Amino acid sequence: MPESPRARTGVRAANAAAVLAVVRREGPLSRAAIGEHTGLSMPTVSRQVAALTDLGLLREYPDLAPAGAIGRPRVPIALDERVFAACGVHIGVSTTTYGLSDLRGTLLDAEEVPTPGGSAEDALAHIASRVRAFLRRWPRRAVVGIGLASGGLVDSARGLLDHERLGWRRVPAADLLHRATGLPVHLDGHVAAMANAELLFGERVSSLLYFYAREVVGVALAVDGALHRGPGGGGSIAHLPVGGDARCRCGATGCLEAAVADRAVAERAVRAGVVAEPDIRLVRAAARAGDPVAGRLLTDRATALGRAVALLRDAFNPDRVVLGGQAITDPDERLPDLLRAFADTTRLPGADIVSVTALGPSPQATAACTGLLNRLFEHPLDMVRR
Repeated sequence: MPESPRARTGVRAANAAAVLAVVRREGPLSRAAIGEHTGLSMPTVSRQVAALTDLGLLREYPDLAPAGAIGRPRVPIALDERVFAACGVHIGVSTTTYGLSDLRGTLLDAEEVPTPGGSAEDALAHIASRVRAFLRRWPRRAVVGIGLASGGLVDSARGLLDHERLGWRRVPAADLLHRATGLPVHLDGHVAAMANAELLFGERVSSLLYFYAREVVGVALAVDGALHRGPGGGGSIAHLPVGGDARCRCGATGCLEAAVADRAVAERAVRAGVVAEPDIRLVRAAARAGDPVAGRLLTDRATALGRAVALLRDAFNPDRVVLGGQAITDPDERLPDLLRAFADTTRLPGADIVSVTALGPSPQATAACTGLLNRLFEHPLDMVRR
């Protein structure tokens, strides 16, 4: 029975994605090396390289060809980082971050603004207008779409967002942003997006536990390069019991998020008379200036985070634990105290499996951009032609 046109299209799309994936991970590579990595025939590799080059996703590097090499099959191929870009929008409880990245996940531009108030529709309309203004800075880049990342409960398939802290319920966030910008929008949970960024651009391991802490806390687990996604999206560690007398919005005490969230720590600093406003930046500044109470508050937070990371590590036993979020990565945070608490709490050998994210100074923007990059790498022909 002859192959149907739809089946042939599907095979071409899969071959293009395979070629793009191996060049992204291993490149620059010659056509012959691409064939060895993918198992595709040389004619198939040549067709896919030609198609991806015509689209602006790949380019040749003749200057990198080995001395004495003859013919185009030996000319190295690599990503063309000059043409396309992915926009990312991360909606946080207090801060919204915009970013633009190239195909390597390198941020070309980023900015942070206060998360707009009001209804979800008004807030997203305001965000869309900021996105349009933000992208006008880069008229020479072809933007393939917007990766939208947020906390709360995310239904990526339907583009729906529930965010208790913002008062949003079943908001069609992806559709609203798409209609306002005209760009494809992919919605994902912010911790899942950050874990995906680690999978795409970080160290390659068979299992990864990603732990995030800033205004909210979250965790994501990846096995064999794919995130585990349970029913209704990701799980929650907000109410993981870590001890202490901090009162949580759920009514209990000792919940992780109530102990370590930026605003929770800052409010304790206000009650202690350390700062006048509940702003974590003021608490950090006070600690730098030598205020012992501010220093103790940050140390207590780091200790609680370290215990939580150890409990989760012992439960899942991953090959690597990656820490992210400004409650961990900010230079004024007590990372040594966190690692010490982790080592004191874990009951498994090998406390050196913990590392801090290398996504750069704006991991939220990078992670949001990665949502679109993932889709581009999985469906390059469809995404670029659209």
